[in-house]
Amino acid sequence: MGARLRALLLTATVAVPAACGGCSSAPDETTVTVPTDPVPPTSTSVAGVAAGVDPTATGTADTAGTPGEGVTLVARSAGDLAVSPGPGAPPSQVLPATTEFGSPRVLLVIEELGDWLQVSLPERPNGSTGWVHRADVELHEVDERIEIDLVLRTLTLYDDGEVVLTTPIAVGAPTAPTPTGEFYVVDKLATGDAADTYGPFAFGLSAHSDVLTEFAGGDGQVGIHGTNDPASIGQAVSHGCIRVPNDVATALDARLHLGTPVTVE
Repeated sequence: MGARLRALLLTATVAVPAACGGCSSAPDETTVTVPTDPVPPTSTSVAGVAAGVDPTATGTADTAGTPGEGVTLVARSAGDLAVSPGPGAPPSQVLPATTEFGSPRVLLVIEELGDWLQVSLPERPNGSTGWVHRADVELHEVDERIEIDLVLRTLTLYDDGEVVLTTPIAVGAPTAPTPTGEFYVVDKLATGDAADTYGPFAFGLSAHSDVLTEFAGGDGQVGIHGTNDPASIGQAVSHGCIRVPNDVATALDARLHLGTPVTVE
């Protein structure tokens, strides 16, 4: 994810996030018109993906405390967020309220300990964690999750434990492999052009390349995105990002929330 996408986003609109309640409508979403995808789906199951949700919402507001099975807890900050190396310790860093792409700051919650939350940090090295004060964030539940299988080169989307779609993907080339681990969606971006290099939609992850520290003006952030090269699907050809058919990118935009967990293995 690099300078090219950043430049495109200067003219694209990012929807305003909001808790989606029942996740049946998106009243606060700003509509971005995207041309019809010229690439027909190939061996992709997208049954049931048309259910409407706010594309950039962080999920349903959490009022019950511990999330249920198959549900992920996400912390969202409305302002700059102090992060400590341990519960009760002085802050060691401050995360800006938004990402470099302008998305609201969300962090995946790993553990709750009293008034403190251990969170996954979207920075190098992959797997970094920190602690934030519970009072400094809003908590939301996310039902969706994604599993990436680098051997089979497939992406599977689950909603509340049920498979929603499975699709073939392109993954990192041997010289720039897709990193493995537990990540989450930190950006949801519309390019406004289905024929763009990134397809109509791109989803920045908390993951960073283990090989590239800089790519096209960016910091080597890994993402899931569409493509203008459908023949690359099923191949190991990217700089570490996961490419999906454009119809799948559009379907993911309608389903994913910021903070959606992504397992790559």
